[in-house]
Amino acid sequence: MFDQYFTGPSQKILELRNTVEISTIGRKIKIYGLDNFEINKDYSVAIFSLSGDKESEKFREIFYSFSCSSWKIKIIDFGILKNGYSETDTKFAIEQIINKLSAFGILVICVGGNSALTNTVYDAINDNTDYLNIVSVDKHIGINDDKNSINNNNYLSHLIMNENSKLNFFCNIGYLRHLNPIEKIDLVKKIKFDLFSLGDLRNDFDEVEPILRDANILNFSLESLQSNIINFKLTSTNGLSAHEACKLSRYAGLSSSMKVVMFGNVKSTLECSYILSEMVWYTIEGCNNRYLDDFSKDHDFNFYNIEVDGHDLRFYHNKISNRWWVEYVDKLITSYKKNIIPCSKNDYKLAQSSTISDRIIKRLKNKII
Repeated sequence: MFDQYFTGPSQKILELRNTVEISTIGRKIKIYGLDNFEINKDYSVAIFSLSGDKESEKFREIFYSFSCSSWKIKIIDFGILKNGYSETDTKFAIEQIINKLSAFGILVICVGGNSALTNTVYDAINDNTDYLNIVSVDKHIGINDDKNSINNNNYLSHLIMNENSKLNFFCNIGYLRHLNPIEKIDLVKKIKFDLFSLGDLRNDFDEVEPILRDANILNFSLESLQSNIINFKLTSTNGLSAHEACKLSRYAGLSSSMKVVMFGNVKSTLECSYILSEMVWYTIEGCNNRYLDDFSKDHDFNFYNIEVDGHDLRFYHNKISNRWWVEYVDKLITSYKKNIIPCSKNDYKLAQSSTISDRIIKRLKNKII
């Protein structure tokens, strides 16, 4: 299906596969150009790289040596994407790959590129959905007046200005206040998108899980990590810890709504390759442990109805997954499943205190404002 798009594994990778232990990823994963397989719904995760050969090989040397744990899911590694004759050709190839893999329900993990890739991924799945939720883990918000080519600094602006935009929700996690002008921060808040600075995140880390639970695309910049973790001095000493990066990656994998996870701004250092390998591992670990909350099974849930300022909210607490959801109940119309949005226990507690959380207001803005 993708013969024209990818290069086969290098001799070094082939040799590595024969030397790693039998229980490691290198032995269990299906490798394009080496193994015979048919792409279908039996596979849960597909990986491919946009990085240069050197960076991709470093990543795979480490990643293939990791244990598969108790994973039950099947994984494909397509290797390295060939560069097209032009940027347009490469963009077209990425769109085709993601579109076809997503149609099978396969979580796509893309390694390499930068935040501008978010727009290409958006275009790849835009036609097959009614709306899209995007989360970006990045020290920069991505708002800029520059209307020229899409880059790290203006990708969000281009998404917002897209005439055919189906962008329903956007959240930036881990931005650094000293690197983002207050005007940009206020603009994002004005259009009722979410922002979690690094300080906000550390104040209550679990508050971002509901956001990732409902996301379709995650753009995770490696530059959002502390500079010593990736051994790259041209980024901030402030940033995510390795533990925080892996925890966010696992949340992304756990999300049944997630279609594409991108790990961009990869650096040519051993330290960066190692933490990248761990982040990919935890994304797959999350995917392996996915649980689909079935709202038709009332016995799985505790229900709490709360009225706040004339607004009827119904909270769902799944006794199995321990996750919280909320629905805006309009007594004049039938509620649809899509009106049930992820939330946290803290949102429920605020409602008990007669306060509708910012999360609920922003996500249900068309219904309660």
